[in-house]
Amino acid sequence: MRWKIAVVALVLAAVPAPASAAPGIGWAPCPQPQAAKYHAECATLSTRGVTLALLRIPATGTSQGPVLADSQEIDGYGGSQIDFFLRHGDNYLARLPRTHRTHDIVLVDPRGLGASTPVRCPTPAHDPAVPTTPWDTTLHGASVYLHCRAATGPLTAHTGLVEQADDLDAVRVVLGAARLDFLGQATGAELGVVYAARHPEHTGRIALDTAVDPFLPAARRVLDAAHAEETAFDRFAAWCTGTPECPLAGQDVPAVLDEVVARGVPGLTGDEVRIAVGQFLLGYPVAWPGIAHALVVARDGDAGELAPYVALTYTEPDYTASRAQTCADHPSNPAQLATLAQQVRAAAPHTGGVSLHWDALMSCAGWPDGPSLAERLPGHLVPASPVLITATADDPINPTAWATDLGARIAGSHVLIAPVDGHGALDNAPCAADAIDSYLTTGAPPSNEECREDPARPAA
Repeated sequence: MRWKIAVVALVLAAVPAPASAAPGIGWAPCPQPQAAKYHAECATLSTRGVTLALLRIPATGTSQGPVLADSQEIDGYGGSQIDFFLRHGDNYLARLPRTHRTHDIVLVDPRGLGASTPVRCPTPAHDPAVPTTPWDTTLHGASVYLHCRAATGPLTAHTGLVEQADDLDAVRVVLGAARLDFLGQATGAELGVVYAARHPEHTGRIALDTAVDPFLPAARRVLDAAHAEETAFDRFAAWCTGTPECPLAGQDVPAVLDEVVARGVPGLTGDEVRIAVGQFLLGYPVAWPGIAHALVVARDGDAGELAPYVALTYTEPDYTASRAQTCADHPSNPAQLATLAQQVRAAAPHTGGVSLHWDALMSCAGWPDGPSLAERLPGHLVPASPVLITATADDPINPTAWATDLGARIAGSHVLIAPVDGHGALDNAPCAADAIDSYLTTGAPPSNEECREDPARPAA
């Protein structure tokens, strides 16, 4: 059951902060040449021992104030928000035309990543030569942490979402906004939940797309993601088997994946093959023919179609630095890894449960233990403004159930499920993108909680 927020809170939420109230930021042209295309401006903010890098895309019309955004990185974990926007800004802004017209869109590189104060880690978190036994994984994780700590100092243990949420509030204050208007996707949406928990009185128009659920234990998240990824692969396999245009039409597609994983591909381990297939699945149903072609050439011993996705996943330095944030929020229990690994394999016999959530949990073995993020948050949130939560019906890594769970925990929330495949409603469902754009512009949540359209997609 969802609680109702007082009418006065809804009224106040609809009143935007004045655009002129930005007293503490010295905006200047960005050093990146591609920023000029968006008339973007850059700045830095020093707060709580770190320096944050900011980028602002000015409103094309009269600005009603800032909307902070934490976008879906294509590698699946955090990373530089500024770099992401400068690579994908056209697509991003095309989904938010009214928000772009009426608000300044502000992106912040999280502490530890990108152009903000970095976490430096000389030892890569991903090393395919390290066996995946709990003992070897723990020893390697401890080595990674110790080298990060030696190169970076105390910041290594203080880059979690609680600290990032407090950083967002510092940005809100210096921008002169009475409340934070925010769009987060995936881990960015998880950050939005934490902000609403930490600063409920300053929560404005918050839109959370394809959210990671911070209230779930890490083991539960891993198992949920394993089920979701196996289900997504089964849908792809069913489509491919019955579609003449698919390179594996008429074949036992799961058996092909099992064969490639068991034999490996030159330069890639079996688990890296599974990570690459998972990244293809994140590429939405339009990428299904690409998965099939990649498996065909991999079966012939050619890793060329899969290797770029493996490289994308383990891009340095952000991949290892992002472990500092993950491990601060979701400590791993090495004693439980062997049992959990069996459960994950059973839940996902073909994709193996080798999701980005599993990868993160394994990487955290050997890092310092402490309270999980869920233990640091209240069980129910009562923000000052309604929260819009969007998801697809068949997300291959962040299950739809996570969105409905958040809806039950956040007072006054509105959950909108788009009846499509793919990772992220903003990217896959025009009706959801329109609802997000409208909400950020007007403050009015959608009147119904279901997208009625069903964009064309490969039929499963």
